[in-house]
Amino acid sequence: MVTEKLEHSRVKAVFDVTAEEFEKALDKAFEKKNAKVTIKGFRAGKAPRSVYEKNYGVESLYEDALNVIFNEKASEVYADKDLAKEICGYFEPNVEAEPKFERGKDFKVSFTFDVYPEVSLPQYKGLEVKAKKLNVTKKEVDEAVKAIQKKDAEKVLKAEQVIEEGDYATFDFVGSVDGVEFPGGKADNYELQIGSKQFIPGFEDQMIGMKAEETKDINVTFPENYGEASLAGKAAVFKVTVHEVKTEKLPRLTDDYVKNLKIEGVNTSEELKAYKKKELEDKKAVSEKDRQVDELINKILDNAVVDMPKSLIDERVKQIRGQYEKQAKMYNIPFETFLGLMNVTKEVFEEETSKQGARQALFNVVVSKIIEVENLTPTKEQIEAKALEDANNSGKSKDVLLKENLNKYYSDLAYKALIDLILNSAVEK
Repeated sequence: MVTEKLEHSRVKAVFDVTAEEFEKALDKAFEKKNAKVTIKGFRAGKAPRSVYEKNYGVESLYEDALNVIFNEKASEVYADKDLAKEICGYFEPNVEAEPKFERGKDFKVSFTFDVYPEVSLPQYKGLEVKAKKLNVTKKEVDEAVKAIQKKDAEKVLKAEQVIEEGDYATFDFVGSVDGVEFPGGKADNYELQIGSKQFIPGFEDQMIGMKAEETKDINVTFPENYGEASLAGKAAVFKVTVHEVKTEKLPRLTDDYVKNLKIEGVNTSEELKAYKKKELEDKKAVSEKDRQVDELINKILDNAVVDMPKSLIDERVKQIRGQYEKQAKMYNIPFETFLGLMNVTKEVFEEETSKQGARQALFNVVVSKIIEVENLTPTKEQIEAKALEDANNSGKSKDVLLKENLNKYYSDLAYKALIDLILNSAVEK
């Protein structure tokens, strides 16, 4: 076997095939073919080789004989352990024999297949990263506390029955297109929080300022990607009659109210504000760390040099597309209809999926290379400690979790070590 490196991380393996090897392959091809044909005067599979060739010609055995040769040579590829471990994607090589070969003469066959690419890593330690301030404002704290109160809020009739954004309106509506009512476009005593954006764009905005017992025509246009195709893009009129308007009344933020929330260590309104402030600070810190990781990883990927094999990209593209196809199947709608609901054409989807697949494939090979270079492979003890931690939280045994999640534990711990390495060495600016 002679190997040659090609562009895009492909390898061509060329094999010599002797005339004797081909004759043995013809014997195997004959056994296979002869079992399936009927020749007058002989039971199936019992005709001599000479009789078979007289009836069908030796050339009828060539394709099967070449397949025998290809399978034998493929085994030789995998027998070369150094080469076999570099093969990536599914082993579906391009196989070729010399355009013309003659029985009784030696010839060559070749396989061309993808291998894991060589990766030229850029600088990945000591990179500069932008740092953002993590201040939590009084307004943010007040809004977080208000969100807790809203869970216990009650709806009360407004003294002045005029709709404002955030109010709850109870109303009747009848929708029509070109003067004709359409199915599903009518309801009585429907309650809606104005500004929640549950209705067609423009509908709720036009209800602001309406009073109880007022009737008004609201003009809207259905979105082009509306779920009901017969209404998509159509102009419609909704006759709306408001019956009553309610607003939310929040509970008073007393110490008794706070105690009833049963938050450990929180008994007063001031302690609740401090608790929510700390919660927001922690959340912002996590978000900022994730943002810095994205910035650093993208900087590394943009500067890495990789001659990416097509099979690795295709594999990622297939996985991404499969996720969307699975969602469409869950909703029991055709895939192209599902794309329409996302306001995406098939052409745009294919283009974006190709870009995502290429980026994810690049991410995988670059991250794997850094883990290899820095020897960040998790130890057996680290993996077992992670399984034990999960076992304490899940009710499953450590051994069961190791069996179910061994590869995930391996990749997650290795990636965490990589992120720690990059972040801890980064220079904030």
